[in-house]
Amino acid sequence: MPVDQYVGGIEHAILHLLYSRFFTKVLRDRGLLNFDEPFQRLLTQGMVQGKTYKNPRTGKYVLPMNVADPSHPVDPETGDALEVVYEKMSKSKSNGVAPGDVINKYGADTARMFILFKAPPEKDLEWDEADVEGQFRFLNRVWRLVTDFVGAGLSVQLAAGKDSSKNPPLQELSKPEKDLRRAIHTAIKAVTEDLQGEYQFNTAVSELMKLSNALTDADCKDSPVYVEGIRALLILLAPFAPHIAEELWQSSGNPDSIHTQAWLAADPAALVADEITLVIQIMGKTRGTVQVPAGADKNALEQYARESEVAKRYIEGKEIKKVIVVPGKLVNFVVG
Repeated sequence: MPVDQYVGGIEHAILHLLYSRFFTKVLRDRGLLNFDEPFQRLLTQGMVQGKTYKNPRTGKYVLPMNVADPSHPVDPETGDALEVVYEKMSKSKSNGVAPGDVINKYGADTARMFILFKAPPEKDLEWDEADVEGQFRFLNRVWRLVTDFVGAGLSVQLAAGKDSSKNPPLQELSKPEKDLRRAIHTAIKAVTEDLQGEYQFNTAVSELMKLSNALTDADCKDSPVYVEGIRALLILLAPFAPHIAEELWQSSGNPDSIHTQAWLAADPAALVADEITLVIQIMGKTRGTVQVPAGADKNALEQYARESEVAKRYIEGKEIKKVIVVPGKLVNFVVG
């Protein structure tokens, strides 16, 4: 003690949290403890809400299995139209979902991923099987991605990926390799911040999806950077889907558990973009974009914009009265 992290529902604020604080302070005053609070951090988690069928006339709840037509729910006993609302899951409201049913159908990792992705941890979440299916499909995409990687015979390079010095220098990488490496280290940075800061697990899962998509679309699947990306994806996924991550890690030829690997650190150099997307506006309305060097100054950005096909299409034969340049973002032409 003190415990690093306390996680509890709002209903725990009195019986659990207040009493534990009280006893800690009593023991401190008696000289038996040298700290004031039993917990370093508090996370008050939201509740899981389920679809609930309620008869507004009788106030009684109806089991979902007894509703013949969910699109037009009626009480099977009275024939009354039922209200459909989301309320906190409880036996009294007949709106609970058995964890065993979900795990048997989708696996424990899918259930975890859905709960973490559906809402920030301090907010209530509405249980929706369609969204559970979404996470199930995502984990299947990761499974195919890694098994294809193993099938291509590249998994022998995965262990070597632990030593980033074995990767080619950044300046020697091709554009697809640089783009992929930027996606890898953007994900590492974002997921790390989400885990260390305010526990934004839902946005961390979004970053995993982005990295998975970047690896799927990569044009450098025979590159050490791609190997680095597969390794990063599995390590970043491990806290969220520990069973699948471990299975894929072992199938990639790694003798040690993925859960004993050191956490990854983002490479600041990999995050620097060579090019940026410059928005071209005419009279404040976006007409298109153009890729330009990231370090271009205002004058260069204006020149790139003027020479772009997008701008030529809209300003040809017109008088440019004013040019507004927002470095790194956009160029707006005011024409007469």
